[in-house]
Amino acid sequence: MGCRRAWASDSAHVEEKKAEEVLANDELLLRGFTITHVMDCIADPTKNRIVAELWDDVSPAFPYLNAAVPNLMYNPGAGTLTAKRGARILTFYPHLAVMAKVDGEADALAQLRWFQDLCNDAWCRRAEITPCYQRRQLLGPLDAYMLLPKLLNCRACGEAGCWAFAFRLLFGELGLEACPRLAEPDYVEGRRRLAELL
Repeated sequence: MGCRRAWASDSAHVEEKKAEEVLANDELLLRGFTITHVMDCIADPTKNRIVAELWDDVSPAFPYLNAAVPNLMYNPGAGTLTAKRGARILTFYPHLAVMAKVDGEADALAQLRWFQDLCNDAWCRRAEITPCYQRRQLLGPLDAYMLLPKLLNCRACGEAGCWAFAFRLLFGELGLEACPRLAEPDYVEGRRRLAELL
């Protein structure tokens, strides 16, 4: 049987659909999830902090995701994988997801579905991926800034300066192409490094 994507969420008919969807998807590593807590976010009270139970142990996929997906933070000692999606911080444990700065339950479901698809895709392709068991850190604003031209904050990107551009780049609000200087020969190496790390 080939890998197929499926998801289930915290809804009234999960138990009914569980038998139908889950049994048909025995090739998947993560068959579904259930949101267990929706709370105010400590860092931003206009957002939510969400906790979800993952139906399956997803930790076997972490080294494959670490190798294949840029800009994740993998901590093999703690058994965690952290992703930053926009302003959201998503941390995955073997059977648990903890998300901060999420825009409500619908956004949480979208993030969980994204991770489920990502996890199942990497798991289905694990024969093609060399796993990476090295600890990896997320790219920070200072790291991104150091790879930018920093030409006296030329503002060719439309931002107030390279520091502001670095933040917007990391939040996914701007792409590398927004900085025309990165296309110049003197800065092509910085662009290449950023493209690898983002």
